[in-house]
Amino acid sequence: MRTAGYLLGLLARWAIITFWMSLLLSLAAGARLPSLRNYLMMSSAFLLATLLVIDPGLVKERSRTSEKRGTSDRFAASLTFLATLAFAALDVGRLHWLPIIPSKARLGSLLLVAAANTLQMWAMVVNPFFSPVIRLQPERGHRLISHGPYRLLRHPGYLAMLLSVPGSALAIGSWLSLVPATIFCLVILNRVGAEEQFLQRNLAGYTEYMDSVRGQLFPRMLFRSDPGQHSVASNFASEGVGQRWP
Repeated sequence: MRTAGYLLGLLARWAIITFWMSLLLSLAAGARLPSLRNYLMMSSAFLLATLLVIDPGLVKERSRTSEKRGTSDRFAASLTFLATLAFAALDVGRLHWLPIIPSKARLGSLLLVAAANTLQMWAMVVNPFFSPVIRLQPERGHRLISHGPYRLLRHPGYLAMLLSVPGSALAIGSWLSLVPATIFCLVILNRVGAEEQFLQRNLAGYTEYMDSVRGQLFPRMLFRSDPGQHSVASNFASEGVGQRWP
């Protein structure tokens, strides 16, 4: 329930995350960088909007600190994400090892990150079980989710991450920070495979969902041989079959 205390807690969490992220990247850059400022403003706005619109139970789930199982990939993803941002700020602000990315390309990358963040927020709104830990949540009535972006692909949140982290490196202006961004993407791709196997074994209806929504990270619509029929994915979605961090 979104009480006044709950909202104040969200604002405090948002302020703390924004403060430490801004401090880390500003210290790494050592100078005022317009590209870094724009990136931080956009990221902070999306963070606040996401915290305000997602299910309160999901906020609690994503802030869990007691869950130890399956946290190694979560740690690796968080570390490489922060390394990407910190190295981008360091490279553009202090090192200057390679020419900075042109301003139009930085703007285009920032728009890509905004689009990816929008996709991730959409997935988190429709999927109240969007946990950073691969697990079932029976205490919250965990069920299959197939509406919203899940009608088109099985892992919209992971697609958003795969776009946003390399996009963040480019939006800040650093070619070299694509190295840790690539490592981040490899971690996420490995996690996608692990989660698929887990959900097939443990989440009711997921195998049938995979047959109907063939796109794992990108939409892939299948059509029957009869052109008058709807796609298999559309038929499945229309039945209202009710997923899961990704």
